[in-house]
Amino acid sequence: MKYAGVFLLIAGVLFAVTSRWIGGSPESVAVAGTHYTVSVLPADRVEVRVTSGKAETVTLAAVMPSMGHALPPVGTVRADPGRFVATQDVFTMDGVWELSITLSGDHGEETITVGLLV
Repeated sequence: MKYAGVFLLIAGVLFAVTSRWIGGSPESVAVAGTHYTVSVLPADRVEVRVTSGKAETVTLAAVMPSMGHALPPVGTVRADPGRFVATQDVFTMDGVWELSITLSGDHGEETITVGLLV
């Protein structure tokens, strides 16, 4: 359990890298937390689909560890039930990012972190 977060981060980055080489367009990445499961599409406006659990609010915070960048949290708007879209751009440049997704809803609050290649 100690290394579960690291494993999920590495798996997300590898998935993003591989799918970008093959298709060239952003692919969604699925990641599960303890109470919620989400699918993240790292497009111009990041989209989060909550596939398990009922979230009322979703906030995004991006960190680029290799460059030392940490950006302020970005809010989302509910586009459809279970589908949230960032209110502004989340990523400032291409590269490997860690995206922390904070969900709040019927299962309480939880933050899920996923690695993405943008």
